[in-house]
Amino acid sequence: MLNLESQELMIVMGITYFIAGTIKGVIGIGLPTTGMAILSFFVSPLTALGLNLMPMFISNFWQFWKAENHLSLLNQYKFFAFFMMVLILITSFYAVDLGDNLIRLLFGSIVLVFVLTSFIGFKPSINYKSDKLMQITFGSLSGLLGGATSLWAMPITFYLLMKNLTPRQFVDTSGFFILVGCIPVSIGYVTTDVFVNEMLTLGILGSLCSIIGFQLGEKVRNKINSEIFKKLVLIFFCLAGAKMILESMLNIFN
Repeated sequence: MLNLESQELMIVMGITYFIAGTIKGVIGIGLPTTGMAILSFFVSPLTALGLNLMPMFISNFWQFWKAENHLSLLNQYKFFAFFMMVLILITSFYAVDLGDNLIRLLFGSIVLVFVLTSFIGFKPSINYKSDKLMQITFGSLSGLLGGATSLWAMPITFYLLMKNLTPRQFVDTSGFFILVGCIPVSIGYVTTDVFVNEMLTLGILGSLCSIIGFQLGEKVRNKINSEIFKKLVLIFFCLAGAKMILESMLNIFN
């Protein structure tokens, strides 16, 4: 495992978040998942949670800044945002107590569920009458998972797919949700030392590389087959998730 002061980790951070930003630019999501998946090969899961924080916050601020109708998003999805923020704030204070093995197991399981449902084309729809209940349900689920693993995008993705949004609406809304979630998780991670001062330079580097990658991803979005690209990303997520589950189980039983 690399330490926070190694030059090798700076190189890993730059490459990791350039890739993660590019994926996010193409499909609208995936930066924290990609960041956690790649960094888990080089640092502990808890360290990866801390290193993920700044690139996740900055890239989603950038994404939301470029969105249309900011106030409309806040008004339309206020129930989702409220329940997610409250529960992320609560669970983020317990991330440090989970331990690396449980974080690996949670992360790997969430990713595999996301991959499997994506491959089978899980796309039920939400009608207007049930939207408030669905916002509360998926907002709460996002919050419970988000603070512990920094991966609240999975329930968000399920919810937005059921809304049948346009690609632009999907990108704008997912950026809003993830940015909103970054506020309480930042408070929790800084307070409990999941994010420490030594991560600041690495976080700035990762943030800059993620923005560059995001810009590139936006440019290539209309020039490649996004479905093929998405399937390749899902295969990578599947391998990374399976790796983390296997490592967790081996450590538990050894």
